[in-house]
Amino acid sequence: MFSALKKLVGSEPGQPRDKNIPAGMQSMNQSLQRRFAKGVQYNMKIVIRGDRNTGKSTLWHRLQGKKFTDDYIPTQEIQATSIHWNYK
Repeated sequence: MFSALKKLVGSEPGQPRDKNIPAGMQSMNQSLQRRFAKGVQYNMKIVIRGDRNTGKSTLWHRLQGKKFTDDYIPTQEIQATSIHWNYK
């Protein structure tokens, strides 16, 4: 297995790779490699569930980067949003 991996990747950093890439695999282009080097971005679904008046909506707003509010405003509906989460 390691010999096949070495053949695919190349044993030395300067060594050219074998162009016979197995079916189902493809090489990653340089721009995508640079993008991954900057950090990882996550796309995930989060379910916040709990009893009334426990801070679910406040936690939801804080995860979005919004300010904390002391006012209690009951939420009657399901909320969904896209949160840009970047980790490096």
